[in-house]
Amino acid sequence: MTERTEGLLVIVLDIHPVWWADHSLTDVLQSLLVLANAHLLQSPLNKLCVYGYMNTGVYKLYPTSDTIVSGDSSSGKFEGFDVVNTTIVMKIKDIILDCVEPEDHRRLDGSLLSGALIKALCYCNMEQKNLSIGTELQSRILVVKGSPDCQRQYMPVMNAIFAAQKSKVAIDSCVLGEDSTFLQQASEISGGTYLRVGDHEKLTQVLLSVFLMGVEFRKTFNIPPPAKVDFRAACQCHSKMTDIGYVCSVCMSVYCTFRPICMTCNAHFKLPTALLRGKKGTGKKKAENGSKGTG
Repeated sequence: MTERTEGLLVIVLDIHPVWWADHSLTDVLQSLLVLANAHLLQSPLNKLCVYGYMNTGVYKLYPTSDTIVSGDSSSGKFEGFDVVNTTIVMKIKDIILDCVEPEDHRRLDGSLLSGALIKALCYCNMEQKNLSIGTELQSRILVVKGSPDCQRQYMPVMNAIFAAQKSKVAIDSCVLGEDSTFLQQASEISGGTYLRVGDHEKLTQVLLSVFLMGVEFRKTFNIPPPAKVDFRAACQCHSKMTDIGYVCSVCMSVYCTFRPICMTCNAHFKLPTALLRGKKGTGKKKAENGSKGTG
């Protein structure tokens, strides 16, 4: 019996209001809706899920319990596409309007990328378990990100990346702002594609030519070459990117300086021999200098 193949695309959109205050969310959203409609048009078995995230939460934009059940066919569009488009746009409007006043939304740092990736992976796993016999599911995640990375989220983001790798879910990254170290590593490890789009007017073309096709077909087409990946890790102690540091052998937390007790799992470690020798040498020099001064 021939297996049917369902394609699940989970779009994770950064909707941080501070970053979008200087950019056009409407234009980017229209480009994403074109991609979503094109994905559903490729096969009647294809599925779509959309999440939005900011610094205060992760929100499911489509499908939701209050999804519009009927579309407007008077405009000549397919009603199913109109349902998708209207539901996502109205959901984002409600979220943005609810966060105009609170002080928490005025900070640009701390967008919950890790939470959005985890929810996207959970949705992929749920769809995988609900498959009927004789059906195969090919899942992938597309992250559209504008705000800068939050170094404090390094560990949960990396956990989500390795979970995606184990689940064979590719993470594609479309970055609209500055380069993202997190997403570079996510796409490299999970087998997805990382691309930074500086000119937002070309976003529709990029989405359709690069991210519409499945990962297995991209080797056949002439897509932009992969960017150089920054594999540095963020230290747990200062949340700064570091080239050389100390790694906890229990939980893999990274530190820029030696710590006898891990901040994450409370594992205890002995002081390295080189540091012990350095401390002994420093103590001897101080004693010698003290005796010389006394004489």
